[in-house]
Amino acid sequence: MGKRILLLLAPGYEELEAIAVVDMLRRAGLEVVMAGTVPGPVPSARNVKIVPDAELDQVTDQTFDLIVLPGGIDGTENLAKDQRVIKMLQDQLESGRYIGAICAAPAILDRLGISSGKTITCHPVCQASVKNSSISQERVVQDGQFITSQCAGTAVEFGLRLVEFLLGKEKMEEVNKGVLARI
Repeated sequence: MGKRILLLLAPGYEELEAIAVVDMLRRAGLEVVMAGTVPGPVPSARNVKIVPDAELDQVTDQTFDLIVLPGGIDGTENLAKDQRVIKMLQDQLESGRYIGAICAAPAILDRLGISSGKTITCHPVCQASVKNSSISQERVVQDGQFITSQCAGTAVEFGLRLVEFLLGKEKMEEVNKGVLARI
């Protein structure tokens, strides 16, 4: 069975971070499930509405190799207050599987105590709020089970690095031949 990725959409997510990551992962042939924390189309930070593949309640009992949290201040706050999301993230770590987060989402992982003691990166405006994790200025950082990135401007690179992490450098380079990102 191939690797499965869950990307969570909560109202207020950053659309570039969600779509660019899903695009890179699907170009690599990975199974990506976008799940909304609310029913129906989920509005982004700029009111772009995406119809997710599933509602969160339909996938909470499923196993994913990687759970990805896009940023967006409102979106990450909505993820952070959703007990289903928190439980899934805790279960993900306890089972040795991985979490990807970009922009404001890594700071939320820190606030929840999920990434304590790890090195993460996040959007510069969120860095001061990080108290339990070390901050890196790198565009994409992996530390143990966490892969984090800075912002919408690093979303394609983040997606490609996730491909590399899951499928290897050759596959990432193959995918990048179609998008020509600077990595």
